[in-house]
Amino acid sequence: MHLLVISHDVVGQRMAGPGIRVWELARVLSFYAKVTLLAPQPIDLVAPDVRTDHFVMGNHASLTAYLRQADVILANGFLLESHPELAQAPQPLILDLYDPTLLENIELFRNAPLPERQERTRRDVELLNRQLAAGDLFLCATERQRDLYLGALMAAGRITPEESDSDPLLRSMIAVVPFGLPAIPPTRTGSGIRGVLTGIDRDDPVILWNSGLWDWLDPLTLIRAMPQVVDRVPNARLVFMAGKHPGGAAPMRLPDMARALASDLNLLDRHVFFYETWVPYTDRANFLLDSTIAVSLHRQHLEMAYAAIRSRVLDYLWAGLPAVLSNGDSAAALAREHGFALVIPPEDQEAIAQAIITLLTSDAKRNELAARARALAPQYTWEAVARPIIAFLSSIRAPKERAPDQRSTYDAEQPIRAAAPVIQRQTSHDHRNRALQTLDITWRLSELTPPAQGRLGKVRNFFLDRIVWPMLAPLIARQRDHNAAVNHAIYAMAEYQDHLSNELNRSMTAVRLLSQQTRDLAGHVVELEEAIQNLRSAIYGDPPPPPPMADIDSRSNDGAPQ
Repeated sequence: MHLLVISHDVVGQRMAGPGIRVWELARVLSFYAKVTLLAPQPIDLVAPDVRTDHFVMGNHASLTAYLRQADVILANGFLLESHPELAQAPQPLILDLYDPTLLENIELFRNAPLPERQERTRRDVELLNRQLAAGDLFLCATERQRDLYLGALMAAGRITPEESDSDPLLRSMIAVVPFGLPAIPPTRTGSGIRGVLTGIDRDDPVILWNSGLWDWLDPLTLIRAMPQVVDRVPNARLVFMAGKHPGGAAPMRLPDMARALASDLNLLDRHVFFYETWVPYTDRANFLLDSTIAVSLHRQHLEMAYAAIRSRVLDYLWAGLPAVLSNGDSAAALAREHGFALVIPPEDQEAIAQAIITLLTSDAKRNELAARARALAPQYTWEAVARPIIAFLSSIRAPKERAPDQRSTYDAEQPIRAAAPVIQRQTSHDHRNRALQTLDITWRLSELTPPAQGRLGKVRNFFLDRIVWPMLAPLIARQRDHNAAVNHAIYAMAEYQDHLSNELNRSMTAVRLLSQQTRDLAGHVVELEEAIQNLRSAIYGDPPPPPPMADIDSRSNDGAPQ
């Protein structure tokens, strides 16, 4: 099976959350399928069994060859805006909707003119409707997101009696796939914060903000809380990882606002520092291991309420790093449940200061939170979170080859296709086909033709050729004929198995419908029996009389007619 994974964001040494997500998922899924990963720019990372390349965003032709080769497509849902042809691809389509685009854009464009914001929202609604019509499996990042998308799928007409009968909770339609983390704990590969940023000494406690300064977050309240923190912990150092987004995302307002506020409070480059380079993905462990605690704060808005558990928060678990989080999102709910972070009200300067002071001044509290973080980490390895995708891939087989014009042509006037059927497991077929190839090579028995070497070799050859071989030749010939017959029979069985699999796939919907009809009929039979009993009671009194003796004699022990 050939899985095509398409990213809308940069994948490489320096990448943000969307790139990290597709890269790690591609690596895990390469154990279950042949994987090709595409991104809008060349990918400068290498992983075994993951083929990488790039495409031109908005250029339909740049994806044509890859779509023609793919059996399954996994794409970020945002791509359907620039590449609506993905919605018409004949292959099963997995859409990753972990980032609710409409809610994010409401925050991203909050300071834009109202007509521009209204147009952006209109396009986002149109994009969401296209996504809901096109996907065969939808991925989200939290149970809260799943509820959001279930409501959208219901409004779009995708939740039907047939779907609910076969999958009551629709987990095979929309699955929770959070951000993940590596299975191997972080190790130092070089320098991080200490010794790189001037003004941070070896023993200074470091408060790490390990994400971009996105406009929907709240670094400003954190900076305002720092004078109170410094009063209690004079050598406290707050570090923002504030490098420019590697994919050229629209500039944010907060980086300049945060620097200006730190300068106004006389904290800049004394107690508040900005690391101006985007940290390479493989080097982030050095920054985590250099830190004492981490902080991730946000304002109150819909993007926060329905956000994924951010990759930076998963990194806290990975590194066993105690943290302070704003309340109100899924990360805060997870922290309250498992106790790996202190959760505070959003935009509460006093609560932020007290939480940071508590962690910086209490080794016992830091150690407690760190232990809880490490204990939770194994539940969020990429292998663990990818299980719903693995299950989906295991349930389908490559579709039959189609003509190139059917597989690669995009017509904007065509209706968006219906969901592709889910068909049978491929992994067992792969094992079977490899076994058949081995059998095809090894079933033939060759004659005994050792080379002659010297006088003894000639004697040996004479003995084999004149005495042994005439005796064994008929047996070898019979065994070879037998092996050939077995080989042909196994191939015939394999072909018949494929035929049965195809027939089974075509019959599954009919079977589900028949099962429902059978359940309905059984209910009617029970109602009919109750009506008969009531009628007999009305005629003969209660209880009804036993059946006539002739009826008893004509029945077997289980009451069935003989």
